[in-house]
Amino acid sequence: MNIRRFLATAAVTVLVLAGTAGPARADETFGSPPGLLYICSFPGVAPQQVTVVAGFTGPSGVAAGEYFSITDISGKIVLNAVTRSLLRSVGYDGVRGRGMIPVTAWNATELSKDDGFVWEQIWPPDSGTIEFWARSQLFSAGNEGTAGLMLSRSFSLSLEFHKHANNMWTPWFMNCTLKVTNPPQNPAFTPDLLVY
Repeated sequence: MNIRRFLATAAVTVLVLAGTAGPARADETFGSPPGLLYICSFPGVAPQQVTVVAGFTGPSGVAAGEYFSITDISGKIVLNAVTRSLLRSVGYDGVRGRGMIPVTAWNATELSKDDGFVWEQIWPPDSGTIEFWARSQLFSAGNEGTAGLMLSRSFSLSLEFHKHANNMWTPWFMNCTLKVTNPPQNPAFTPDLLVY
């Protein structure tokens, strides 16, 4: 077969196949349950309980087997008064770094994700958060029905904590795990994702 005819035929075939894919439905905002509790490691103090909230934008539905992205993945880790006091007692009053809390799934497979980053923050005396943002994660939808997206039960952030006394930054690899409670916490985002 003439190479030009072969390439033309292949291009038409790709277009026809692409045209059979069902389009993702309109964007929707997904949110985590309020007040999810994690246990995280911090420099100079024992592991501490924190509260996590997160959200992202994604399609309300997607065809089975199709790729879909969630975008503007953002959230914050809220430090309680005890944790803030302990960190200040060892000289830390701020944070910056890289990473995100990954989104996991059932009836969908993660294909890739951005690294994400943590905003630089110097905490005022009466509050303290670790806020993150990532551009997107890519998934492949599973079988028809519904798919669920949830915060990972464990995650790590590559951070630097700010030392107030000398204005220096201390590297720290923060590891966090969903706290074991009774009844168990459910880190699923709402709503579920329709797979059709």
